Amino acid sequence: MRIALVAPLVSPILQPFLGGAQALLADLAHGLQRRGHSVTLFARDTSFVPGVAIETVPVPASVRPASFSGKGNERAADAGFFMQANLFFDLFLQLRQRSDEFDVVHIHAFDWPAYTASALLSHIPVLHTLHLPALSPEINDALRVLDRRGHPVTLVAVSHSCARTYAPYTAIDDVIYNGLDLDAIPFSPAPSREAPLLFAGRIAPEKGVEAAIDIAAMAGHRLLIAGGIYDRPYFEAHIQPRLQEAGERVTYLGQLERLALWKIMGQSLGLLFPIEWDEPFGLTAVEAMATGTPVIAYRRGAVDEIIRHCETGFLVEEGERAQAAAFVDDLYDIPRAHCRAHIETHFALDSMIDAYEQVYQEAMQKKRE
Repeated sequence: MRIALVAPLVSPILQPFLGGAQALLADLAHGLQRRGHSVTLFARDTSFVPGVAIETVPVPASVRPASFSGKGNERAADAGFFMQANLFFDLFLQLRQRSDEFDVVHIHAFDWPAYTASALLSHIPVLHTLHLPALSPEINDALRVLDRRGHPVTLVAVSHSCARTYAPYTAIDDVIYNGLDLDAIPFSPAPSREAPLLFAGRIAPEKGVEAAIDIAAMAGHRLLIAGGIYDRPYFEAHIQPRLQEAGERVTYLGQLERLALWKIMGQSLGLLFPIEWDEPFGLTAVEAMATGTPVIAYRRGAVDEIIRHCETGFLVEEGERAQAAAFVDDLYDIPRAHCRAHIETHFALDSMIDAYEQVYQEAMQKKRE
């Protein structure tokens, strides 16, 4: 197949990735290419995925990632918003003019104009993968309009939990879990007795960095923090003072490329995943289990779809920091081979690509009919 993949324009598809959606898109592009499909990735300038053709989109600095911690999660209609809207408008007009070059367009951008402007592509199958829950009012309304007008886009959610959040607005056509290339991820059969705990993820309020610091302190274990500073004011006001106060007990490693992160994951006693939003999937937790490292997480969003309580980690209710800390010593009892096997069975990259290939074929068949 000839596949056009449309990336989020808020960041390049380039290591170290901004988030799980960017990493997943790179893996999908590479995996499809490896299977013999013709893949063209439309992405922000400086993007790079080995072996994949990329058509870059020059994006000004005013186009920045959205915040997901604000009240209502409305996106301000500032200069960056309108600039991004026009970039997507231009991109989809180009794709409409080049519709004979592609069999399907698969969009991964979670931005209002990516959904509305995709309606321009009336002669080619269009898929959207929803990497986030229904937290944006303007996107929810756009999807409701598309649904009401019968526009034949295919909507794929990354978990059943994520899909359920869209029920008031539109039907979700498929649920496809994110997958990992397990051949690239080293497995660690056992941590040392002095192994630290790990928090990995973007530094933003919804990811639970402060809770992870508290849980590690309650458990009496060192904590490593790996992740890019997504929300600079939040980091400076809430995280930087905690790091200074904690001293050697907490170490901030910054944003790491994937292989370096996976090695640290495998050397950690456990991953702390005390999320404070409805996590749509949780790729970091899946990566940790792939290295053999169990996870302690708050039971929110899709977490109970990816972690098996007492088998690959422990689930506690949101805010139960003391209970999470009490499970830390039990991490030694989780067979790390079970964690790896769980990911191999349910979250392998090949399984994800199989599912997307089937959805592509079904969308192409519907368009022919």
